Amino acid sequence: ICDGSIRSGKTISMAVGFVLWSMCRFDRQNFAICGKTIQSLRRNVISFLPTWLEGLFDIKERFSENCIVISIGKHSNKFYLFGGKDEGSAALIQGSTLAGVLLDEAALMPRSFVEQAVARCSVAGSRLWFNCNPENPQHWFYREWILRARERRALYLHFTMEDNPALSPRIRARYRSAYSGVFYRRFVLGEW
Repeated sequence: ICDGSIRSGKTISMAVGFVLWSMCRFDRQNFAICGKTIQSLRRNVISFLPTWLEGLFDIKERFSENCIVISIGKHSNKFYLFGGKDEGSAALIQGSTLAGVLLDEAALMPRSFVEQAVARCSVAGSRLWFNCNPENPQHWFYREWILRARERRALYLHFTMEDNPALSPRIRARYRSAYSGVFYRRFVLGEW
């Protein structure tokens, strides 16, 4: 579980880590990469993967299937893309058999979708990868996953805006001055 500032840059790092982990551990398995919508997932995560993984893997996107096939030699895995925007979205992932799932911005997805994605990870050695920006401290994801990380045997990583090496000191200063109160705590400090 990875949470933190909206400006932390954690999304691409996690996606690359997820792909590297899956390619090292599995062959000819199915995975899911989930976002609020497939469009936002493509814009915020998928569009960056070819650049970040260039020279390591062959990446082919099958738009009609909402699937990416990542290969190296004869070794390959499929990564299906799902949008978790509303309660009906859980039905889209239902029935899948997955070796892992990455949920980008899990706090923006309905609980029913996240729980269905978790239930789909039935392959031995499967793992769950979550990232999110902080929301209300009463949010179900905070209460069920972050506060219970140890009990769930989850590795929990927290980031702040300062953890993003891509932001210059000038941009960080601008962001720090743009927010106050709860918004400063949420967007700059990454607090729930």
